[in-house]
Amino acid sequence: MIYIPEVCGTCNGANKALELVYEIYEREQAKENSKQIYIYKEILHNEDVIRELDELGIITTDNLKDVTSDDILIIRAHGEGKDTYDYLAKNNIEYYDATCPKVKKIHDEVYQKFNDGYEIFIIGDKLHPEVIGTNGWCQNKGVVLDNEVSVVDIKNTNKKIFVTCQSTVNPDTFKRVLSFLENKFGKSNMEVYDATCKAVSNILESSKKLAQKCDLMFVIGGANSSNTENIRSSLAQITETYKFSDLKEFTNFVMSNDITSKMNIGITGGSSTPLKEVYNYKYILSFLIFYKEHFQIIKEGQTNINNNLIDNNDNVIVQDLIHHFEDLNQDGKYIRGILIALGYVLATSKDDNSYLNLSYAYEMFQTAILIHDDIIDNAKVRRGKETIPRRICKDYLNLSNDKIYFNDVLKLANSLAICSGDFGFYEANKLIVKSYHDNPNLASILEIFNDIVIKTIKGEIIDVALPFLGKYDLKKIEEEDILNIYHLKTSYYTIIGPFALGYALGGKKIDDKLFSILDKIGVSFQIKDDILGIFSTLSNLGKSTTSDISEFKQTILYSHIINTPYKNDFLKIYGNKYISDNDLQKIKNLLIKSGSLEYANSYLEDLYSDALVEIDELEIEESSKDLLKGLLMYLNEREK
Repeated sequence: MIYIPEVCGTCNGANKALELVYEIYEREQAKENSKQIYIYKEILHNEDVIRELDELGIITTDNLKDVTSDDILIIRAHGEGKDTYDYLAKNNIEYYDATCPKVKKIHDEVYQKFNDGYEIFIIGDKLHPEVIGTNGWCQNKGVVLDNEVSVVDIKNTNKKIFVTCQSTVNPDTFKRVLSFLENKFGKSNMEVYDATCKAVSNILESSKKLAQKCDLMFVIGGANSSNTENIRSSLAQITETYKFSDLKEFTNFVMSNDITSKMNIGITGGSSTPLKEVYNYKYILSFLIFYKEHFQIIKEGQTNINNNLIDNNDNVIVQDLIHHFEDLNQDGKYIRGILIALGYVLATSKDDNSYLNLSYAYEMFQTAILIHDDIIDNAKVRRGKETIPRRICKDYLNLSNDKIYFNDVLKLANSLAICSGDFGFYEANKLIVKSYHDNPNLASILEIFNDIVIKTIKGEIIDVALPFLGKYDLKKIEEEDILNIYHLKTSYYTIIGPFALGYALGGKKIDDKLFSILDKIGVSFQIKDDILGIFSTLSNLGKSTTSDISEFKQTILYSHIINTPYKNDFLKIYGNKYISDNDLQKIKNLLIKSGSLEYANSYLEDLYSDALVEIDELEIEESSKDLLKGLLMYLNEREK
């Protein structure tokens, strides 16, 4: 089970800071001439929040000189020193103060006491922005103490002493350092303002309580957040604990470690960690565990299926070709087979492996259609291996130097590859019928399976024809044409179809609401694929990063850039048969400069956000919603 503590998420001050940012953003977006919004340094000590705001066009800057009187500046929740406010007033810059009320109270107290002649002591992390801001209100003359040892070197003073602290400092640390100060100077000459945030201590106590029943704890928050680190170190004394600030890093950790559904796992965050972010980690963890456990089962079974494809009575030519098919029919991501498992589990609330032969059949169908796709695209690499046409060429080319022979080998390679794909199609169909002939849902399963094949072929027809029509100006390529491919091909073939098969095996039919969600996931999957197809690497992707360019592939990136001033420069390279590394970099730069990459990412983000909202509206178990959200996040975060 995956748990979140009763008290978790950003404190009130952090929440108010974020609310202020979004309020100003929405207000400016509604204007015809909106102002550029800047945040000075960072709104919270949290990289994910900074990234999210950056995607909205809200700039985080460390330099006040970047901001002009035509802009808007927001002061972060950690607060700033007096010199910042003086600069803003002097330069007539419109600003809004998101400083946490508790931090603001600390600043007011320090400023007043310093002007009254007090010696100022601040307990906290010397490099923490909140401490730096507080020190700025006493002209940086305060003494910052980060542990009790630092008290030893303090010189005696005749001044009255005022002691305060960083609001997110560990309460135990504050008490220990304060005790040392009291022993050194005496209580009578000292005024103390305990500014430790109760929200911080409540999060810590709630997380510690949860950790006592968990095999593993994850702490989510800013990489440099002292508060998050305090929580991690405290929980590490109770159970195995790890801290993460990056979802990709977290995904890699989960996928490469022995984390299973049998474990009790807790996820918490610091005072600057939005509760939404903590839940995002929960969603993706739910799916990753499901994915890992079913991946292993499918992978092992797929090997057995492959070993039984060859009939020893077959002609050796047939056997050789099927060997190539077997080799390609493994080592994939098995995402479609796992989606069949997901559909079945969500339909039945059972996980009895009844879906396995259906998953094997679909993976076989996928391999078959990829072989045909490689013929169409003249591809060289698939799943990090040579494609079947290329393998056949290598098997035969060295047997003769005759030029006519060479051309005939190319024809033979494609012809045999077509046969190999056809073999996979009908072996998949045979496996479904053989495995589920007694199942009352067989007719529904076959109807869905054939519908997937038909829609995929229709999408492929458009996908093949559009590059030709666009390259020779026989048709103006519209975004609607591209989306038609995405809906017909990717959505059905990759997402809707596999899930619907598992759902049908469980005796259910997907309704319009679930269909809409799966379609959005499918389209977002393809947009992500198109972006990775150019901006990823061969080692990550397992296939060429120049093939989309050389094939004049019609994508949402293409349909956007041809309607910009960068069209002509783009078309000088796009569609060329041979693409150099320099050409690839030029294409990347043009897609960035034209705003096409930003447009595709924005389209992807809208689909992602809408799908999340629609999942929440489904009348299904919360655990099922978690898996669907996790699937969406996993596909959105992937790098291959």
